[in-house]
Amino acid sequence: MEDSWFDSATGLLRFDEIVAQRPTFQKIMADGAVTPQEFRDQADKVHGLMRQLEGMLAPEAKTVATDTLAELAVLLALSARVSSGA
Repeated sequence: MEDSWFDSATGLLRFDEIVAQRPTFQKIMADGAVTPQEFRDQADKVHGLMRQLEGMLAPEAKTVATDTLAELAVLLALSARVSSGA
């Protein structure tokens, strides 16, 4: 798997590809449905990873990571609205 978050040819983010390759995504989506428990389990996994990452970052890197995660959340929220036609 390519290490970069960006496609080397286009410069675009590869998050769709990265997400599709995640075992957690593949397992949850295998039956085409997301159960409330699967959602909670994934939220717990993200929570744990974010706590781990936060403890590893120097203050300057933490600021950039916080801004990046927040703006990614904004992008995902906007994408959901665009997809739903809202």
